[in-house]
Amino acid sequence: MQLISARRCWVTAMVMITLLLLQGGAGANTSSDKTDLTNLVSGLYKKYAWVVLFSPSPLTDSAPLTHASYKELQEFFVPDLAKAIWNDTQCKVKRGETGVLDFDILFDSQDPSASGLTVQSGGKESEAVVCFEVYSGDRKCLLYIGKRFNDAFLIYDIRYPAQPSLREMLGLVNES
Repeated sequence: MQLISARRCWVTAMVMITLLLLQGGAGANTSSDKTDLTNLVSGLYKKYAWVVLFSPSPLTDSAPLTHASYKELQEFFVPDLAKAIWNDTQCKVKRGETGVLDFDILFDSQDPSASGLTVQSGGKESEAVVCFEVYSGDRKCLLYIGKRFNDAFLIYDIRYPAQPSLREMLGLVNES
């Protein structure tokens, strides 16, 4: 009886999550002035943030970002950043080591928790801001920097509140 009740709750939660995603994303603000970068970042969280936001059970055809293929990373990140993320993950797998990225890059945490996720346009067309509430109740915001690549925005960098940016951690030189 408890198994049926738990399964029914899980199905109800998945239906509600699906409705949220169809309305504009995992808690993302749905304003008409979203930039291409904001839409891209919203898509990134829709595809890879289920681990933290929704359930320990994956949604259909979903995997955490650490299991993304190189091709999938190229859909979201500029080529050198996609390659650096991929290489860091491959080093972890092959050597069994921690790697440079020893945290979830989407949540700036080794043990991420989040609720109330919003994705908004930043101060410039090439910026998007992702904010969420962590387990402690504090609000954390990450700044996504985009660059145009083949007439579309891709993520060039992620700036974290209390540590170096993603590019800096991976040893990539930022352009001025």
